[in-house]
Amino acid sequence: MTRTSCRSPVSRLPKHRKHTNSVKFDTPPTEMKRCLVKLKKMVPTIERNKKVNQLELLQHVIDYIQDLEKTLQYPEDILTSVNVSKCSSPKENQSLVHL
Repeated sequence: MTRTSCRSPVSRLPKHRKHTNSVKFDTPPTEMKRCLVKLKKMVPTIERNKKVNQLELLQHVIDYIQDLEKTLQYPEDILTSVNVSKCSSPKENQSLVHL
């Protein structure tokens, strides 16, 4: 069984191709669909059974990447935004604080 991946179109260019200003990349539709399905599975903000078009999917991916970047840049803001007081009892709150 061969494993295929979502490679960039640049990696499939012939070695002896002349460079032009208007290079057109042809990606087979099946490969494109496979890559989009893979992207959809990787982004948790999209419901699994919800049908989204390609533009919506790409927007979700961009938003998710931006959220991840913010999390990496400002991890203390994420940690302080967690509200511990939502627990059901004060005893649980104390046990969470001492972790």
